[in-house]
Amino acid sequence: MREEEIKEYLRAALAEIMGCDIDHIDENTSFFKLGVTSMQALKVLNKMRKTLDIELNPAVIFEYKCIADLAKYLEGCT
Repeated sequence: MREEEIKEYLRAALAEIMGCDIDHIDENTSFFKLGVTSMQALKVLNKMRKTLDIELNPAVIFEYKCIADLAKYLEGCT
């Protein structure tokens, strides 16, 4: 998956889990500033595991602070 596709996937997954419009999810805003809770972050990672077959340590949310950073990392993993 390309970085741009990963960003869109993550934005859509977060919007769904947070119950908000995808337009409110900015790829460069930190997960913390977006209001992502630990439980929501785990749900996104679990969704990725199921749909993309990517197994991630939950610590990546703290290591890669926003969607853009996480997508860049994930592109290198696939």
